[in-house]
This record gives sequence, structure tokens and C-alpha cells, in this order.
Amino acid sequence: MNPNPINKKFSLLFVDDEKRILTSLRSIFRKEYQVFVANSGAEALELLDNNTIDVVVSDQRMPGMLGNELLTKIHKKYPKIMRLLLTGFVDKDAIIKTINEGEIYRFINKPWNNDDIKKVVREAAEASRFDVLTVGDAVKKVFNKQSVLEYLAKNNPDQGVVVLGSSQTLRNQVRTFCRKHSLNVYGAQSIPQVLGIVSAKPTIGVAIIELPLSSDEAILTINVLKEKRPELITIVLTDETDADTAIELINSGQVFRYLTKPIETQELTIAIEQAFNRHAVINSQSDLKARYKVEKTKRTITDSLKDIFSSFTRLKRHI
Repeated sequence: MNPNPINKKFSLLFVDDEKRILTSLRSIFRKEYQVFVANSGAEALELLDNNTIDVVVSDQRMPGMLGNELLTKIHKKYPKIMRLLLTGFVDKDAIIKTINEGEIYRFINKPWNNDDIKKVVREAAEASRFDVLTVGDAVKKVFNKQSVLEYLAKNNPDQGVVVLGSSQTLRNQVRTFCRKHSLNVYGAQSIPQVLGIVSAKPTIGVAIIELPLSSDEAILTINVLKEKRPELITIVLTDETDADTAIELINSGQVFRYLTKPIETQELTIAIEQAFNRHAVINSQSDLKARYKVEKTKRTITDSLKDIFSSFTRLKRHI
């Protein structure tokens, strides 16, 4: 890993089709950062081809290329760049695509609070210091030219998946996948169970959580898991996706995938494989955990949950 110099002046690229927005953002950040602006996705991609950019903050609703489409292209071509999406309206499909395809760091709502956006951009810039080892590079350098799952099956027999939910179909799908790849599967019916399993089995790489709509407990659990175990990759399944929940799942949980049930076995298989790939890469580069930092959820936590989460934190410290 080659972290950037500590005194580096980070470079930001803001993308928005409204010039007044770009003017405002430039005025907020120009003293501390090198600031680039683009009026469209196409212009942004051209700038990226000719400049070294650390953080891209893109508006969602732009003509020609939507923000989620731009961030997906950036994710594929420039994986080291930290990606944030500005959104002033609720476009559920675009927001969910940004999670599942663009793998962004944060959503930022318009109108933004200056202090909040400064904090988020600073965190994103600091997290961009470290090179991202791609899955292909990891296979060559870390996993002896084996696939991640082949390597785990041979070298980490305790590796596995924890499933929190009641769907027997989902459990059967996960069991079939794990059996094929010599992985363990741990079923949980409650929050205390899933936290207990994760505490007792620190090698678990993937958590699959069924999320009832507007479930405070589930989102709090995802937040705590990611805060204490940033290398644990979370896949969320729900009967009905929701834009506000999706935004919170990224900002407070850095979820890897947000998928609708019922889910086809092939789609779930791909999601779990990709989740293990990310888990393995993060484990091979501990500094990458900064790229998956989460903010505290604003959801209300009950006294009973406080006790459960406190117990999890104490257990985690002794692992």
C-alpha cells in the first residue's frame, strides 16, 4: 500500500448541471482543496481522464447521464476514487442502483448543511489515501492465484455466512451456496442471536439480513455491526425497497447490496460471491476499513437494545 503524503492537498470533482450549485460548492471547498467542476457526466469523465481526483460528488438528476450512472462508471474505471451522490429528490430506483452498482460512500441531501458536507467530504478524502487492491490483484498477490472462495475453503475453515431472518427459502439458498464452497452458515432469528454469533465467530465474512420496512432494530443492528466489524459485508433483503431506508443503509451501514425478495438463486449467488470478494480484499488491506466508515444512525434505541449492543461491544474488544 502506498498512502498519499499526509500534507497532500486533496482534489475534489463536483458534478452538477446547475452552475449556481457548482459555484456554491466551489466557494465552500476551494481554500482547503483543489476543486474541479463539471456540468455533465460526460464532462466529468473527460476531466477524470486527464486529472488525478480523490473524491467525486455528483448530483443525481442531470441530463444525458444520471449521477448514479456516472458513479457506476467511475467505480469500474477508477475504484480508488471516493464517490458521493447529491440528491434533492427521491428517485428510489436510482438510489438503489447507486448502492448496488456504484458502491458509494455517502448520500448527501439537498439542501445540505455546510458543516455536515465538509465533514463527510473530509472523511472521504482521508479514506482515499490508500490504494484499492482489486479482486483480480488480490487473487494474484494474496490468494495464490485461486479464487477468493477457493482460498477461503482451503485456508479458513471457520469462514461463513450469518443469516438473520425467517425465510426458509432464503436459508435453503444460502445453505446450498455454502455447501458448494465449503463455508459455514449460521442462522439467527433475533438480534441477540446474530450479535452473539458474530462475536463468537470473528471469521464470519458476510451477513444477510431480511429487513422489514422501517425496522428500527434491523437498521440499528446493521449500524453497530459495521461500526465494530467494518470488514463484515452486509446484504439486505426486503419485500419492498424504500428510498429513505436505502439512503440510511448506506450512510449508517455501508450495506453492500439492497435487494428485493423473492430473489433468484443466481442473483443471490452472485451477490454473496462478490460480498466475499470485498470482505477478503478489506481483510488483506486493513487500511481500507476507513473507506467503509459509517455515521451514527438517528433511529431511536430502546434500553433493551442498548444492553445488547453494549454486550456486543464488550465481547468484540476481547476477540
